[in-house]
Amino acid sequence: MIGDAASGPAAMVVLVTGGTGLVGKAIEEVVKAENRADEKWIFLSSKEADLKDMEATKRLFAKYNPTHVIHLAAMVGGLFKNLKYNLDFYRNNILINDNVLHSAHETGVKKVVSCLSTCIFPDKTTYPIDESMIHNGPPHSSNFGYAYAKRMIDVQNRYQHDRHHFQSTLWLRFLCLLTFCTEPTTNSLVIFSHL
Repeated sequence: MIGDAASGPAAMVVLVTGGTGLVGKAIEEVVKAENRADEKWIFLSSKEADLKDMEATKRLFAKYNPTHVIHLAAMVGGLFKNLKYNLDFYRNNILINDNVLHSAHETGVKKVVSCLSTCIFPDKTTYPIDESMIHNGPPHSSNFGYAYAKRMIDVQNRYQHDRHHFQSTLWLRFLCLLTFCTEPTTNSLVIFSHL
C-alpha cells in the first residue's frame, strides 16, 4: 500500500488488481516516484483474495472502499498452458472480470480502467491495430479462452455504462509500451512468451 491513511482520508483510493504482476509493479514504481499525498494506492496480489469468488471480491472492495480501480488481474500463461487449458482461461477470467466490474459498480467506484492484452486482436487483421478492431474476427486459436474473456471486458463495460452510466475504460496502447519498456527485472524472452 502506498499512501498514509493515518494522515487523513485520501481524495482518491486506487485499488490495483493484479498489483504484483508485471504491469502492476511498473505502475507501483511510477506511483512511488510521484508520491502524491492525496492518493492512496493498494496493490493487490492473488494471495489477498480469490477474485473468482464473488463474496471474496465484495469483502475486498468493502475493506478498501476504492474510488478508482485499475483492473490488471487475470489468469495468464504461456502458449502451451493456453493451448492445454483454454476453457479454464475463459471461465476463470470471465469470473474475475465480472466480479471486479460488478463489485466496483456496487460500491460506487468512480472509474475502472481495465487492462487488455494484444493477443485479443483478430488472428487475421490489418496493421496498424487499434481498439476499434478488437471484435473484427476470432483471435488466434492458441489463446481463444483468454482472448475472448478479455474481449468480454469491453462488452461488459459498454453494458454497465448504458445501464448505470458506469465509467470504465480499456487500456491497450499504453500496455504495449509499458510491457516492453518499464520492467527492469523481467527477461525480454519471458515477456515475448506471454504476448
